[in-house]
Amino acid sequence: MRLEDTQTKDRIILLLKKSGGLTAEQLSKKIGITPMGIRQHLLALERKGIVNYEARKHGIGRPIFIYKLTVKADDLFPKHYHGFALDMLKDLESLDGRAKINELLRLRKERLLKEKSALLKGAGGLAGKLKVLAGMLDEEGYIMDTREDGEGFVLTSYNCPLSKVAGSYGEVCQYEHELISELLGGNVSKLSSIQTGHDSCSFRVCSL
Repeated sequence: MRLEDTQTKDRIILLLKKSGGLTAEQLSKKIGITPMGIRQHLLALERKGIVNYEARKHGIGRPIFIYKLTVKADDLFPKHYHGFALDMLKDLESLDGRAKINELLRLRKERLLKEKSALLKGAGGLAGKLKVLAGMLDEEGYIMDTREDGEGFVLTSYNCPLSKVAGSYGEVCQYEHELISELLGGNVSKLSSIQTGHDSCSFRVCSL
């Protein structure tokens, strides 16, 4: 994709975010390209699930089409969730102590274990479970990769959405490790960690 195409799409997304909805003609005037060009960009964004439209009656004649951002588009804009989460954990620790943090993380692990175990049913053996689990984690922003070597499998995450929280509460990494081990039902050992300065978090996974 050309740089100018990307910049135009970014401008369309920002204008729709600020306005709550615009026609192709209105976007055309604001951005300075033809309505046909705008519609091509809108179609591409629609295919990605970022934009949709609704038809509105406008007097006599054909309805006008108002383009709006979808719920999915909300993920394109910056968030500061880790700051909020850290503040809440620190407040909880000041009220009830560090043990309460561990209790909270354990409850989270048990909840995720139940949810993800249901999705792993029918995935087959260890290789099948790894593929499904990597796909789920990919959708959550972990940027996953799996490979097989002579000793088993290596599961690698090149991004950790929890890294900011884990920087203050290392217990997060412990419970993530436990979650992966219990989901896969194999022997899972940690090879590297983003929290200790590596480029990724990786685990060796072997059958029991």
